[in-house]
Order: sequence, then C-alpha cells, then structure tokens
Amino acid sequence: MSSPTLAQKASKKSFASFLVVAILALFVAVGALPRYIGEWPWANDPTVPNKSALIAVKAQGLPILGWQTQEQTTTKLGGQTWSIQQLTAEPETRRAIAPESPDDIFLLLRPQVWYADQPEVEWVDIQGSQQWKTDNRQKLSFSASRSASDAASNNAQTVPVSSDFFRAWNQNQTYAVLQWYAWPTGGSPSPARWFWTDQIAQWQRNQRTPWVAVSLWLPIEPFSDISLHRAMAASLGEIVQKTLLDTVFTDLKPT
Repeated sequence: MSSPTLAQKASKKSFASFLVVAILALFVAVGALPRYIGEWPWANDPTVPNKSALIAVKAQGLPILGWQTQEQTTTKLGGQTWSIQQLTAEPETRRAIAPESPDDIFLLLRPQVWYADQPEVEWVDIQGSQQWKTDNRQKLSFSASRSASDAASNNAQTVPVSSDFFRAWNQNQTYAVLQWYAWPTGGSPSPARWFWTDQIAQWQRNQRTPWVAVSLWLPIEPFSDISLHRAMAASLGEIVQKTLLDTVFTDLKPT
C-alpha cells in the first residue's frame, strides 16, 4: 500500500485547520448573536415555580389526609434541612388499615428551595445520619391525580411514581421505608429521571422542574416482613404525591 503523498498530507492538514477555524467562528457568532436579536430565553437563571410554597413545606410539612400531625420539626441531615413529621392515623384510617400496620409513621420532606438546587445525595444523607443497615430492596409503583378542581386548569393526568421500598434498621428501631423524588409530572428515586424532565422544562419555559425528596418511615417489628406493609406504603405514597400536586405543584403545565 502506498503512503500518502505530501500533497494529500497538506490537504488533510488544511481541512483540519479550516474545521477548527469554523468551529471557533461558530462559537463567536453564537455568543454575539443575542446582542443583536435580544437575549436567549435561557440566558438568565431559570426560575423555580411556586418557590414560596416549597419553602413552606420545609418549614411546616404537609397535611396528610387521614393522618394527624403529632409533631413537626426541621433538622439538618448531611448539611441539608429536612421537615420531619410524626403522623398518627385518625380513627377511620385506623379501622381501614390492617392491624399489623404501625400506629405512627414519620414523613421526611426536603424540597428544592433555589434554582441551582438539584437532587443528589438525599438518600445517602438519611442512611448515614441514622446509621442504617438495609435489605429487601424492591420497587414499588403507584400513581396519583390532582383534585378535580385543580385538574381542569392543569390538563388532568395521572402521575406515575416509581419508588424504592426497603427494610432499614439500627440499634433502636426497624422501619419499612419508602423513598422517591416527587415532581409535577412523576416521581422516581433516581435523580437522573428528574434531570431529563428538568432539562426539557428549562429549554421550553426557562423554568426548573421543582422537586421534593420524600422519605416515609413505617416502624415495624425487628426484621419483620415488609411485604405486610407494602399496600399501606403505596397508599401513603399516593396521598403524599397527590398532596404535593394540589399544593406546591399547582399551576404547572405538563412537560
């Protein structure tokens, strides 16, 4: 096989130089163009819809249908502030749920509070702060819908949620735990799922997709079977997601 000629080498080098110059020119043009035709919609920091409502969740928690808040406080976990609620089932709720279900549960919420705040290590922060050991990890899926009064103005749709359901324990207590990141059009324990929804919202409306980290703790007997609490966990998850849709995620168009 013959080696490239000097002319061919020069031609390839010339093309490479042209390509570099063209790319640099494109970057310059993109940077200068907004000065002549106005700012790009993403030139400014994206806004967080209903930011005041998100901040209120961190300070006050959420009202949960069928459950009374016995105590609500805020605490630092891994450098981030969480709302913690101790909830007790109301009499009708107690009669409706299985006898083996716990009387009290704990609801932890960490909402987004500024535009650059992204879900990252919330689950690691919780596990580390509680010195949990975990097992029996499984997926638990459920769905929630907005209230009828709010649905008419928000293109009513059923919002699907995928959550992590597992057993966690330390030297003091064993829990059945349900965790996910909630947002207006869905929910998942994976930050990556939120990320792509957020990217679309930024390109279309220069808005972030607001999120709330949700962690539900159901106290159970040491090393008992968490499948006994699966139905109750799904029901609670649906109520929490629906409450978020009707409060902090209102007036948000589906992406």
